[in-house]
Amino acid sequence: MAYRNSWQKTDQPRDRPDSLAAIANLLDQTIGALKEFLAAVTDERHCLVKGDTSQLPAIAEKKSALAIRLSDLDTRRDAALGAAGLGGGRAGVEAWIAGRPAGLRPTAQKSWQIYMDLAIKARDENELNGKLIAAHLQQNQQALNALLGNPAEGGTYGADGQRSTSASRRPLGSA
Repeated sequence: MAYRNSWQKTDQPRDRPDSLAAIANLLDQTIGALKEFLAAVTDERHCLVKGDTSQLPAIAEKKSALAIRLSDLDTRRDAALGAAGLGGGRAGVEAWIAGRPAGLRPTAQKSWQIYMDLAIKARDENELNGKLIAAHLQQNQQALNALLGNPAEGGTYGADGQRSTSASRRPLGSA
């Protein structure tokens, strides 16, 4: 038996009830933040596909703020798991789910599965956007190289069949 105050008995350690409630709340908040992050990634993808880069800085700022928020929520969840006497991370959440009353376990398991699915989707979609951005950067670099007269990786060949050098090339638009 633990004592909350010198006069009030409780069956749980001091931080345990609040920590257990906090874990469910933090998991729900994290799911909401992941949905917001996925919406930002979707907006970013639409801009990338359309070639509309004007909105990308604002979207990147929103994604960055959400990533910080997600990290904070995960840190707080791990702290609540620790206060409840459970380990952090996935193992701690799974121990928390297993320790839930039978009537609450399915809801906790469903929330955790939603969290995991959203986290995987957010990672994959964000990586795909990163590849799209890399492709756009490569196209831009190739266009700049062509405009500035820089040789391409493979080089070009002149009428005599010999490889052209950058010394013989002039930037477009020069006399």
